[in-house]
Amino acid sequence: MSLAVVTDSSSCLPADLARARGIGVVPLHATTGDGDRPGSTSRPSPDELAHAYAHAARGADEVLALHLAASLSGTADAATRAAEKINQALGRRVVTVLDSGTTGGALGQAAIAASGADTAADGVERARDLVSRSAVLFLVDDLAHLRRGGRLDRRTALLGGALGVRPILRVTADGIRPVEAVRGAKRARARLAELAAGLASQGAGAIGQTGLIIHADDGTAARALIDAIAAGAPGEEPHGPTGADATAAEAELQAAPPAGGRTDEPARFWPFDPALSVHVGPGALGCVIISPGSRGTTGPAMRT
Repeated sequence: MSLAVVTDSSSCLPADLARARGIGVVPLHATTGDGDRPGSTSRPSPDELAHAYAHAARGADEVLALHLAASLSGTADAATRAAEKINQALGRRVVTVLDSGTTGGALGQAAIAASGADTAADGVERARDLVSRSAVLFLVDDLAHLRRGGRLDRRTALLGGALGVRPILRVTADGIRPVEAVRGAKRARARLAELAAGLASQGAGAIGQTGLIIHADDGTAARALIDAIAAGAPGEEPHGPTGADATAAEAELQAAPPAGGRTDEPARFWPFDPALSVHVGPGALGCVIISPGSRGTTGPAMRT
């Protein structure tokens, strides 16, 4: 048996890495803003996805379609329709769709993990395991971009409207959720690095490697965040959690040790995909921490 993996561009996978792993990447559509008109995005059409799956199926017995969280995009729904079309045409189940429950570097790493499998079932398990061990945290300069795209709940959007408050956000299978609110851009960046360093240090001594992927507009911002995480990022006193909406996973983040963060492999800088850039806006910073030990977070959901 052989397996081909197809994902979407929200995975932020560098093109050379995707090619080396034989991973197909379907682009999300993005239109940049012009003057007072904001940018916009759209999911790939079922026909575009079906074409990608059919192409992948020419060189493999099975295809695993691994896409960003359904809570953030309709891509998984379009993928399900595309897979049904291919499977019906071939008279058997060739394409399996998995809603990853995440995006960004966590999705990219899940695709890489799945690409080492020989069957769709094994690929699904590898992707689920990777996502369950990942945490995706990020900061934006202006919540208006996420609010316009419907990616934020009203309470979080209102929180971000408070003078000088910068919520630290986390990607979950249920959508984007606030971890805590920090006043001031400088403090927020320090606290983001602090939380990431804490998560990295929790993996110290475990069997395997703690991975770190940084998303930023440019390499300078990425390097600054990598250095802050490596140094343990002792920041100024942050504000506390946002309240009852904090999940158990978010509570774990807030209890993370503030210093001593490290990873067992070099941090990587993967720029935001253009579609993600539309939603997070200029100046956004994100990090993906992949623990060598399971954290028991919600895993991806099978679609077909």
